[in-house]
Order: sequence, then structure tokens, then C-alpha cells
Amino acid sequence: MELGGSMRDFLHKCGGYAVIDGGFATELERLGVDLNDPLWSAKCLFTSPHLVRRVPCRLTCA
Repeated sequence: MELGGSMRDFLHKCGGYAVIDGGFATELERLGVDLNDPLWSAKCLFTSPHLVRRVPCRLTCA
């Protein structure tokens, strides 16, 4: 994959790595996770770890 100049510069400033929010919660909702809880992320880790593992793959392949 060819990176544009601004992304290359951004990664250089970050030391070569960056965590980018790719819409994790939105994708979990698409997979049927109920996010109507103040602790939705912890609840999801406990009740649906298989979906938490699946989302990064879906976002990377998108």
C-alpha cells in the first residue's frame, strides 16, 4: 500500500506507529452489540470477546 505524504509524515512524527480510531463502536453496533450502557466497552469485552477480536480485521479489510 502506498502512503500519501501527509500520512507518511504523521507516522514519522509518531515514531512509525499510530493507533487510529476506525469506528470501532460503530462496527460493533453493526455486528449487533448493544452499546446502551455506560460501561459498554467493558461489557462487550466480557460478553462478546469474539466480536472485539473480529472488528479490527473488518476495519483493516474495509
